[in-house]
Amino acid sequence: MSVPSVLSGAEPVAPVAAGGRRDLARSGAVSLVGAVFAAAGGFALTVLVGRLFGAHVAGLYYQAVAVFMILNGVALAGSDTGIVRSVSGHRAVGRHARAFAAMRWTLTPVLLWSLVVALALGVSVEHVVATFPTDDRPAVAAFLWVLVGTLVVSAVGQASLNGTRALGSVLPFVWLYQVALPVTRLLGVALLWLLDAPVEWLLLSYALPLVLLDVVATTLLVRGLARARRTAGEPAPADAEVPVRAELRELWGFNLPRGVASCLELAIVWADVIIVGVLLGPAAAGAWAAASRFVTTGTMAMEALRLQSAPAMAAAWARGDRRGYDEVYRVTAVWLVLVSWPLFLGLATWSPLVLGLVGPEFAEAAPALTVMALGMLAYVAMGNVNAALLMAGRSGITAGNTAVALALNITLNLALVPWLGLTGAAVAWASCLTLDSVLCLVRGRRLGLRLPVRQVALAGAAALVAFGLPGLAVHLLAAPTVPALVLHVVAGLTGYGVLLHLLRRPLDLPDVRSLIRRPRPNRRNR
Repeated sequence: MSVPSVLSGAEPVAPVAAGGRRDLARSGAVSLVGAVFAAAGGFALTVLVGRLFGAHVAGLYYQAVAVFMILNGVALAGSDTGIVRSVSGHRAVGRHARAFAAMRWTLTPVLLWSLVVALALGVSVEHVVATFPTDDRPAVAAFLWVLVGTLVVSAVGQASLNGTRALGSVLPFVWLYQVALPVTRLLGVALLWLLDAPVEWLLLSYALPLVLLDVVATTLLVRGLARARRTAGEPAPADAEVPVRAELRELWGFNLPRGVASCLELAIVWADVIIVGVLLGPAAAGAWAAASRFVTTGTMAMEALRLQSAPAMAAAWARGDRRGYDEVYRVTAVWLVLVSWPLFLGLATWSPLVLGLVGPEFAEAAPALTVMALGMLAYVAMGNVNAALLMAGRSGITAGNTAVALALNITLNLALVPWLGLTGAAVAWASCLTLDSVLCLVRGRRLGLRLPVRQVALAGAAALVAFGLPGLAVHLLAAPTVPALVLHVVAGLTGYGVLLHLLRRPLDLPDVRSLIRRPRPNRRNR
C-alpha cells in the first residue's frame, strides 16, 4: 500500500488572493526584521571574536564552526527542509494526524543518525588534531570535543525549529534562531573574555546556546502538532494511519536527496574556510571567514523571504495551485532584489572600512569581500528558486545542481587560491553560487516557474542608480571613512525612496504599503 503523496489528490484552487499576498508580505516583513537582527548579531560576533582574540584564534574558531556546519548538515540529512514540506503539505489538506506522524518519523531517524555522526567525529579527533601545529592542538582538541557533544542534539533541534514554520507562524523561528541565539552567543564570547577564560573554552559560547534552544524548539513543535491533531475535529478521509514503512518511504525519499544537496551547499559555504586555512594558514582563514560572514549576513533578505515563502509554496503545490506556487516565487524574487542589492553594493564599496572594524589583520580580505558582494548580485537576482524546487519535491535535482557547483568551487579554489590568495577564493565562491542558481532556474522553468525579468531588472537598476553610482563617486572622491559612508547611505536611501515611488506600479509596491495598513473591519457586519 502506498502513501498518498502530499503533492497530489487535492482540487486545484484559485491563485493567491490579495489578502493572501498581504499575509505573505506581513510574515515576510516579520522574518526580515528577525533576519536583520540576526545579521547584526552575526556582524557583531565576527567583530567581537576578531577584536578580542585576533585573526589566528578567529581562524581556528571559524574552522571549527565550518566543520560543525558541514557535519550538522550530514546529521540533518535533509530533514530541516523535508519537515517543512511534509507538515505544510499535510496540514494544507487537513491531514493533521499525518502531519504529526511525519514529524515523528522525521525526528526519530535524525536522532539515531546524529549519534552515529557524533561518534564518527569523536573517533577522528586525535587524527585531526595531529595535523595542526603543536601550539594549536589543545584548542583544536577542545573545539572538536565540544562539537561531538553538540552534534548529538543539534540536528533534531534544527529540524524541529524549521518545522515550527509549518505551524502557520514564523515567530518561534524568529525569536529563537534570529534573536535569542545571536544575543546569547555574543554574551558568551564577552563573558569568556571578561573572565580571562582559556581559548579552549571559546567554542562553548557557540554551542551551548544552540543546544538549549534546540530543546525549546523541539518542545514547541511536538506540542503544536499534538494540539492541532487533538483540535482538528473530524479527520480528513486521507488522514488515516498508514504503514510505517510507507510513511518512511514518502518522507525519506525526499529527505535523503535533499540531505545530499544540503551537505554540498554547506560545503560550498564553509569548505573555503578549511581550504584557505590549509593553504594559507589560520590567520588568512580568519580574515577570509570574517569577509565571507559579512557576505552571508547580507543574505538576510533571502532567508527572511524563504522562511515564509517555502511553506506557502509547499501548501500551494499540495493543493494543486500551480499559479499560486509561481506567484509566491515571482513576488519574493522582486522583493529580494529590492532589499538585498543595496546592502551588497554597500559591502562592495566599503569593504576596507567594514573589515577594518574587525581589526587591521583582516584588511587583506577587502578585495575578496568586494568580489563576493558583487557576485551576490547575480545570485539573488534569480530569486529563491532553490527553495521553489524543493517545495515541489525536486530534491534530487537540487542535489545534482549543487554537486556540479561544488566541483567547480573546489577546482577553482585549488587553482586560484595559491595564485590570487583570498581573491581567488572569492572568485571561486561567487562563480559556483551563480552556477547553482542558473541550473535551478533552468530546471524550474519545466515546473512553470517564470522569473519576472522586467521587474527584477527595474529593481536592480533602481538599486544601482541609488547606491551603486553614488557609492562609486564617494569611493573615488573620498577616503573610506565613516562620514563618507554615512553620506553614501543618506544619499542612497533618499534616491532609492524617490525611485521606488516612481516605479511603484511596475514593481507592484502597493503590497509593501499594505504591510503597515491592516484591513479595516466592515462596520456593516458588526
